[in-house]
Amino acid sequence: MVEKGRVAIVEYSLFAKDTGELIDTTSEAEAKLYRKYVSEAVYEPEVVVVGEGRFFPGFEESLEKCEVGVEREFEIPPEKGYGFRDPAKVKTFPRRIFEKQNLRPEVGREVRINGDVGRILAVEGGRVIVDFNHQLAGKVLKLKMRVIKVLEDPVEIVKYLVKRRLRGAKVDNIGVDIEKERGRVVVELPREFRVGREIQYAKTLIAYDILKNVKEVKEVVFLDRFTIDELRG
Repeated sequence: MVEKGRVAIVEYSLFAKDTGELIDTTSEAEAKLYRKYVSEAVYEPEVVVVGEGRFFPGFEESLEKCEVGVEREFEIPPEKGYGFRDPAKVKTFPRRIFEKQNLRPEVGREVRINGDVGRILAVEGGRVIVDFNHQLAGKVLKLKMRVIKVLEDPVEIVKYLVKRRLRGAKVDNIGVDIEKERGRVVVELPREFRVGREIQYAKTLIAYDILKNVKEVKEVVFLDRFTIDELRG
């Protein structure tokens, strides 16, 4: 079994049980098989801190029941998934609200109203009906999951915690040096992730993840290394 607090590498596919529709997957082959493949997406195993709560409750509970290398299937009821549908979250708005924002109300379109995200269910004359329930609310889910590895080495744990914040980054290109006597880790990001507006925010998240999940580390330092050719290019 996979204990809470451990960092695991997990592959999974999530389906709606009633229709068999693929909802999410880490497998490119599965995405193509179920005609859900997106060329811009990154298909790779997920880095999961068990019990962290980044996934819905049924996912977290299922993960704790898994053994490394063994594929398991689980049925997730709505209360452990995305909850039950709430009729009160289906609301009606005047069409003019959308027209003032230069939005053409169309069935299925995702909209944001007063900070809430919903989908248009119907357009009836001057009225627009919007559903603010999660698309998977009320659905029984089927989860296929396999834990590839539970990480033990602190250096490897740091590398994968970095990777999960930098989609598409390769673990071998992440530099990590843990100075145990000082309780410090020095992290060098891959070359392609060193610049950009979002990188400073990503660094904050990475540092938080490391400090929270790697007991040997009390301080995180990022090493930025540049060459003239890199800056010109």
